[in-house]
Amino acid sequence: MTPDNPNLSELRGLILKSQQELLTKEDIRRVNEIARTEAGSREAVALIDQFCALSDHNSLESPAIVKEVFEALREQPESTAAGAATASAPHVEVARKERAASHRPTTRNSGENRHYAWLLALVASNILVASFAWSLAKSQSGFDRVASSDLLQTNTPDRDSDAASQSVAPQLVSMTACVWRSTRETTPTIGDPIDSGEVLNLVEGIAELRLGENTGRDALVRIEGPASVHNQSNGELGLLRGSMTLKGIGANTEDNSVSIAAGRVTIGPQSFVGLVSDDTSSELHVFRGNAVLTPHDLNDELHEIRLEEGEAVRVFQQTDEGIQLVRFDASVGNFVSARSPNFDPLNLDDEYANTIQQSAPKVYWRFEQLKGDFPFYVENEGTAEGMNALIIGNPTWRQYGENRVAEIGTPTAAAFHAEEQWPPSALDEYSIELWVKPQLYHHGELLCLHDPLVLKDGRYQHTMMLEVTAKHYFTHRLSESEPNRIRFVHRALGETQPISATNIFSETTYEARMWQHVVAQKKDNSQRLWLNGQIVAERQNPVPLNANVQLLVGRVYPDSEYRRFVGQIDEVAVYDRAITKDEIQRHIEAAGRSVADASESVSEDQTPETTPAT
Repeated sequence: MTPDNPNLSELRGLILKSQQELLTKEDIRRVNEIARTEAGSREAVALIDQFCALSDHNSLESPAIVKEVFEALREQPESTAAGAATASAPHVEVARKERAASHRPTTRNSGENRHYAWLLALVASNILVASFAWSLAKSQSGFDRVASSDLLQTNTPDRDSDAASQSVAPQLVSMTACVWRSTRETTPTIGDPIDSGEVLNLVEGIAELRLGENTGRDALVRIEGPASVHNQSNGELGLLRGSMTLKGIGANTEDNSVSIAAGRVTIGPQSFVGLVSDDTSSELHVFRGNAVLTPHDLNDELHEIRLEEGEAVRVFQQTDEGIQLVRFDASVGNFVSARSPNFDPLNLDDEYANTIQQSAPKVYWRFEQLKGDFPFYVENEGTAEGMNALIIGNPTWRQYGENRVAEIGTPTAAAFHAEEQWPPSALDEYSIELWVKPQLYHHGELLCLHDPLVLKDGRYQHTMMLEVTAKHYFTHRLSESEPNRIRFVHRALGETQPISATNIFSETTYEARMWQHVVAQKKDNSQRLWLNGQIVAERQNPVPLNANVQLLVGRVYPDSEYRRFVGQIDEVAVYDRAITKDEIQRHIEAAGRSVADASESVSEDQTPETTPAT
């Protein structure tokens, strides 16, 4: 989406403005005026579609939002609905909302004429509704027709009929940066039913399935990659490996069942559970309601395992003593998809910024506001001249109290790029500092320093890379590395060095949907990676940082979406020296956070070990 005239740029600015404040009457008039044009409608829809991507707002488990969207779609004239699905220029009227000073829930005027193909509203929550409506319209072939689909039916099938309940095929309703190994000719797409006997192999991302829609077994399943799920011939799902959650929704009045390695799990009506399965062990967590695990090999000593809300069990299938059971407390935190993207807010203030400024960063990107006309940029608040962060693509923004953070990769790649080159001369010492909240476990670039010159094959050489990783199926050189680690690469441009001589991986895994403070650092002959105030990886590396490279956040190449980062990022600071341990920990404390336990770190005094070649 690239505004190519002043009107589109104005429209984009007004929609972005609505994320932070109420629009004036003149703003509303201009939004409607521009959005009624063909180019304006496409621009608005494309931008609005970004706001709900990868967030829980576009999930079918959000009843208020679903009710609002379905109400809007149900009231569409058929011709208008069809126009929305084909991205023609719809007739748009703002759904006018009254917002009281006390911030009570909004209500719509009862006598209002509401003919809208998508909802363009005054604040972020309404824009999220708009995006959901548009995405839903696009997922219906020719709108084919939402009003006639089960999504809008108020009458449910006979719940006494088990056959009727099982006859509804699971349907893929949402994807978050998914990478598939498909057993069929085409890649799974939103709206597709899952055929009986089909196995979904999810390499990366989060996929959401709807089970038993409009039956007594109505439920929402979220699969967390890497995972494999089998749609069995009896209509039940089988979790072959990986993690998933299942939540009863709507008119869920009957049990759901899922097969895992340890046995069969029966999940009570309106219950919410988490499941983990692999070759050696299985887990069942009950967050709401109840569930029963029936092991494959029942005997006098091994009975059905009944769990209530807050309980969990881990089953070890193969041990010297046979099957072993461990009971413990259920933990939503073990399942990424059960956390909202708003989980773990990062509320920073001027005190934090002042603390960073005391360390004199050369580059400091805060993301609090955009400047300039198109293209917009984030101003550098560091001491280096220029080095502003030009926006690539369409990042979105989240507000945590007084602090705004950038959300990128949602659903298309977005990035921040400095056109100026830095540093002016090679450095034996430098530090890269940032806060990061990955949306999921994946292989994505947090920040890199690359050669400005592009190679013949379209790639760029890098002297420094900082990224989150996952289980590697496609990058063969990393296939033996531990999954879900932070990776720090430091090397000379143009040198043919083995990976083992240039990269380090954090000893511990990073956390999805939680904020972490990361510092990548070069000090003399040492290459160090800090996580939450403690060193988590270190090695000997005498190579200096190349001069005159470019800073890029959010992807590995400035003109390609390859290896995009998916998540939130904030407070990027770049230094031309190795900031001290005291400084790093002081920065964390200024954010109101705790420094990690020192027992989990690598001592600064110990000799770094060589990372095995991978």
